[in-house]
Amino acid sequence: MFKAILSRIQTHTTPPPQNIPPFLHQLIVRFTGGTTPTGRLIRELGWKYRLFIIISLVANLFAAFSEGLTLALLTIALELLANGDSAITDISVGGDILQQVYESFGFNAVFIGLVIAAVLMQISRSWLDYLAQAAAAYLASWSEGELRRRLLTQYTNLSYTQISRFKLGNLTSYINEVDRSSILVNRINAFVSNLTITISYGLILLWLFWQMTAVVIVGMVFLTIALRRTRSKINTRSRAFMKAYVSINEQFVELLRGIRLIHTFGRQQHVQGLIRTQIDASVRSRRQALTLRFLIPAIIQTITIIGVALFLSVGYFIIQYTNNFDLVPRLATFVFVIYRMLPRVTGINATLGVISESLPFVMRVADQLDLTSQSTALSGEIELATFENEIRFEEVTLQYPNTANPALAGLSFTVKKGQMVAIVGPSGSGKSSVISLLARLYETTAGQIYVDNLPFKKLNRESWLGHIGLVDQDTFVFNDSILENIRFGRLDATQGEIIQAAKNAYADEFIQKFENKYDTIVGDHGNRLSGGQRQRLAIARALVRQPSILLLDEATSALDSQSEQLIQEALDQLRHEKTILVVAHRLSTIAKADHIIVLNNGQVTESGTHKELLAQKGTYHSMWQLQSG
Repeated sequence: MFKAILSRIQTHTTPPPQNIPPFLHQLIVRFTGGTTPTGRLIRELGWKYRLFIIISLVANLFAAFSEGLTLALLTIALELLANGDSAITDISVGGDILQQVYESFGFNAVFIGLVIAAVLMQISRSWLDYLAQAAAAYLASWSEGELRRRLLTQYTNLSYTQISRFKLGNLTSYINEVDRSSILVNRINAFVSNLTITISYGLILLWLFWQMTAVVIVGMVFLTIALRRTRSKINTRSRAFMKAYVSINEQFVELLRGIRLIHTFGRQQHVQGLIRTQIDASVRSRRQALTLRFLIPAIIQTITIIGVALFLSVGYFIIQYTNNFDLVPRLATFVFVIYRMLPRVTGINATLGVISESLPFVMRVADQLDLTSQSTALSGEIELATFENEIRFEEVTLQYPNTANPALAGLSFTVKKGQMVAIVGPSGSGKSSVISLLARLYETTAGQIYVDNLPFKKLNRESWLGHIGLVDQDTFVFNDSILENIRFGRLDATQGEIIQAAKNAYADEFIQKFENKYDTIVGDHGNRLSGGQRQRLAIARALVRQPSILLLDEATSALDSQSEQLIQEALDQLRHEKTILVVAHRLSTIAKADHIIVLNNGQVTESGTHKELLAQKGTYHSMWQLQSG
């Protein structure tokens, strides 16, 4: 049944109806968290998986009805057992039916019939409980998967400017916090189950002794109000735990990434001290929240047992005063129901504590999903079929968020098709910022970039990226085979094209030395490869895209002299087929470039060929002398 519902959800999901009465819409909005991101997310998921919610709710309601009817039937059976067939005439609801059964089959049939009916009601209640819990389990698991998919989509769709502001540990904590959503769904189902059963118990108590039940209800209302402050404290402590938990995640991921540095500098004790403070803070907040949550059942159980003792005492004096021992079955049932109600009331308040504890985590996930992606701002509507003429920077300025000075300030230069243009300069001069702009990671703060006289901002992002191959200075490889790492550049590349790209990047030579060759798993962060091998692998990944424009950002920085010579030979071959823009620190790599641009503080200070720049006796000349000795 549930699989059929899931199939319907996945293929026939409809938007929420728009013609809901205003008062009902306001009630739903208020009940589900208002207009906050959390409220909107709850309503969206609630509507998508509404069939599971309806099944769970209806099953809980009928389970509560079955529980109440079971106790009513048992109470009547006890009264018949205590008072004989004379008690049949006193039954207001269903008395006529019992009278007919009594007249046809006798007293024993009436009693046994009541017991069998009670047993059937309890069996149905058990299976209805199972149905409600199964629906809640499906809802919890699928909503958790839905949130994980949405977070992944959100993080990959956010612009690089947005996503780069987060720490890696922070992002992983968001993913981990999705687990709290399934806990929350199951707790809400437990809350509804306990609440409906408690209401059914309340109705039975009213039927048995309405005066004493009124006292019970008033006491429960006051108790719930009194415990609100405790739940508020639980929520506050949970928020503190959440912040400490996130901080631990951030710091722990960072420390693991720098584990080599920690060992080589002998800083184990130092980093342990750094993270110990955060762990102690999280443990303290978590302990306080749990202590408060476990305090609630203890208070309720203490008050309840005192109440039961009082009710027994009152019942005893009523029976003694009225000399009406016919009330004994009802009094026994009353006490029995109170005891049955005790774990339910405890469960309601404990569940509210768990919900208060989990809600801050779900709210954080909702806030993340509510972020508006700026990626669309970096994608225009013009499809670039082919690259024909040139890339032109005109007075381009780029200032990164939360920085005092621009990385590029009024930068102007031109890259002609078929040229190999190099950009050099001291660290922090803005070289990599040029590559970041062309890779559509950032948008210009001022000025314009033109591609074949078309405004760069108006080019479709995917269309433009299809023309470029990028080799970044931060060479990242996946913990996968060499073949799949290169194929990541173009997913439909054949094995022959992958091998040819590796040969062009002079990576095939070292790949063939591995036992499994192209099927070799490179390890986490490519730890089975040297820095130069990873860089040649990254160049092969860029070349397999068969780009018309090749962007190399310090692509030879980790290469040894022999590998650098091989890459220079590869670039000499590629320069006749592709437009190449090289950011380089090693000037020997770009000595044969058609044009060299020297940057300083985000501006062009020199430009020309290698020979022309040496003749100018400026910055480039000084850099060349320093590197060549």
